[in-house]
Amino acid sequence: MTKIISILVSAMGRSVRRRVKEVTCDLSPSMMLIAAEVFYNAHVVNDRFHVQQVYNEAVDEIRIDIRRQLIAEENNRDKSEPPVTCSNGETMRQILARSKHTLMMSQNRWADIQRHRVNILFKYYPILKAAYSLAVELRKIFNSKISPTKAMGRMNKWYEKVMALGNNNFRSVIKTFRNHAPTILNYFRRRATNASAEAFNSKVKIFRSQMRGVRDRDFFIFRLVKLYA
Repeated sequence: MTKIISILVSAMGRSVRRRVKEVTCDLSPSMMLIAAEVFYNAHVVNDRFHVQQVYNEAVDEIRIDIRRQLIAEENNRDKSEPPVTCSNGETMRQILARSKHTLMMSQNRWADIQRHRVNILFKYYPILKAAYSLAVELRKIFNSKISPTKAMGRMNKWYEKVMALGNNNFRSVIKTFRNHAPTILNYFRRRATNASAEAFNSKVKIFRSQMRGVRDRDFFIFRLVKLYA
């Protein structure tokens, strides 16, 4: 961390760093400390997509727990009996396995087969329906063009609903919002994200994997500049 701070300080003068108004980053405490130290006049913002990812991961953990429990029950079932299928022709175990990405998507992006699958899932497991509804609500809050003060009110109500679920999988979500509430709310000042940086980082990773690693770093950077600059 100290090395990164020294590199940034040497690369940019104090007058330049003083003019920076906002820095977006993930939920890494070290990155937030670096941003606050180097850009001392800027608001540190936790990127909304990283915040949503924490919640989505908690929802997926519920799905995984249910599937594990179902697998354990099936292992004790009489194997001579055929598995029970639902109205879409899939077993509940298959539905749970195939719903992972669907539960991360908005409802308006679901295909008919996905909607049918999720409706069955929500019917048998209301906890997943409640958790998904809160994911939709969180997305709506972030999509709303409101002030940080109004966002805080809506976030507090949302947070209380998450607490009311009483599911242990949401401990990381609760901890995140307790520790980073101010920097999460800073998003509503200018609605800035680091989506473009994340997209570029993804391109670099894909390019590096295609090259099967990097031997000549200078030539690798040269090729990146030619391709993406």
